[in-house]
Amino acid sequence: MEDWIKEAIAFWDECEVKINPPATAADFEKAETILSFSFPDDFKALYAVVNGFYGYEWQEYMFSFWSLDRIIEEFVESKNKNIIGFCDFLIMSHVIGFKRNTVGIFNDYSIDCEPIALTFMEAIGMINSGSREIY
Repeated sequence: MEDWIKEAIAFWDECEVKINPPATAADFEKAETILSFSFPDDFKALYAVVNGFYGYEWQEYMFSFWSLDRIIEEFVESKNKNIIGFCDFLIMSHVIGFKRNTVGIFNDYSIDCEPIALTFMEAIGMINSGSREIY
């Protein structure tokens, strides 16, 4: 397991967040088929260990990482089909996710701007450290 994944899980453990068991290959295939989107390798690496938070749990900085099923659910309900959310802040104050056909991680309110992070791994570090740029 990569160090950044160990650090993320350790932080979530400190926050007493309940996490889901790993996503399976079938879970990834289902999500990518429904979303018509291929998740990056760093996303798959984390989700192969932890499939998001249980229910609506959130960490110290009030971010909740969604399970693959919730990612699908939120996408289906969303009017904006250009973003694939994986996380929300303060119970849907804003969503963080991938933008179709674009490198990087975006807030749903700044989707037409520069990315807040270039990789999923970088975004996890920013979110778990409470970086001001993530808000």
